[in-house]
Amino acid sequence: ELLAHDPQAHFPCETSDFSAFTFELGGPHRRMNHRGLPYTYEPGSWIIITALGDYDPTYGGMIILWDLGWVLHFPPGNSILLPAFIRYSFVAVRPGETRYSMIQWAGSGIRRFFENGNMDDTTFAVSATEEEHAARELLRREAHLAAIGAFPRAATLPTGKVEFPYNGVNPLY
Repeated sequence: ELLAHDPQAHFPCETSDFSAFTFELGGPHRRMNHRGLPYTYEPGSWIIITALGDYDPTYGGMIILWDLGWVLHFPPGNSILLPAFIRYSFVAVRPGETRYSMIQWAGSGIRRFFENGNMDDTTFAVSATEEEHAARELLRREAHLAAIGAFPRAATLPTGKVEFPYNGVNPLY
């Protein structure tokens, strides 16, 4: 829809269906919580995180999935697909090692642009009537509930012990 609306728009990468991506390349890379960026990721969609760098994944670089209570080995070159609302961070790597990420996601700003009648949130906020604001809030709540409903409930998931072999080491601590 965006490409039809704006002929100059394009995907940032020809081989990805996601509308946005970033490389996290600096310093000790330990993202604590992407929920601090509520308008960045589209909450009802997915993100792909690819681990990059030169580190030993048995000593650091693991990904922590806070909402699931999991710590997973996350070797360089591997990718993980997560619901966009899952909180995650990474275990620091040892001195002399490097760990970076490439993250692909669906940017929620594109959806909101069309919901706002082809304008950004700031323009909509100052120009919309009370009725338009109320309709927009209802649309947001309905979209939020639909996104939550798209994911399985704990009662529907398989139970029991799951083994994930990885070079003789279970990636779940």
